[in-house]
Amino acid sequence: MNNKIIVSITVAITIGIIIYSVYQISSIEKDTSLEYNKNDKISIMLEKVKQDKTDNDNSKNPYAPKEREWINSGPFYIDRSEYWLGEKTFINIDEVDENTKGEMVFGKIINSTHSKIYSKIAFDGSKEQNNFYLSYYPSEFKGFCSTNELVGDWRIMFVGTSFPDLKFKIINQILPGMEDKFLPVC
Repeated sequence: MNNKIIVSITVAITIGIIIYSVYQISSIEKDTSLEYNKNDKISIMLEKVKQDKTDNDNSKNPYAPKEREWINSGPFYIDRSEYWLGEKTFINIDEVDENTKGEMVFGKIINSTHSKIYSKIAFDGSKEQNNFYLSYYPSEFKGFCSTNELVGDWRIMFVGTSFPDLKFKIINQILPGMEDKFLPVC
């Protein structure tokens, strides 16, 4: 009699373990399937990055970022004197005197006295200043409808201070993979 009870309990435990194992395997397969879908999206993005790199390397004029030059006017620095379309200008603000307040005005140079304004950013030496990036894209709102209006000589004016303008150039080369951002907008 004891043998029948032991065998019955052993069979019940074995069946329980088998059911639990089957459930775990199906659960793991489900998780793996979800993980695969996530990885599939990542794989697609990685393939796009690889293709963009291949396209860049095989182009007539492949993109390679210039070395940083750190051009300055007082406590304001920009990282380069020349940018491709799609590159961001890095503006580094060193310690601004607490009594210095004004506005950085980013504009494309029209002539020696006039610029077409793209952006204005206020600064105040009495407050903590953050470094930032600025991008240049066609914008109907800003009055820059196409790449032709972005390409050329630019300056940053420091209105409210005696700091001289910083000058830089945007050249007619688009970063690989950014072409759709430079279609005419008006």
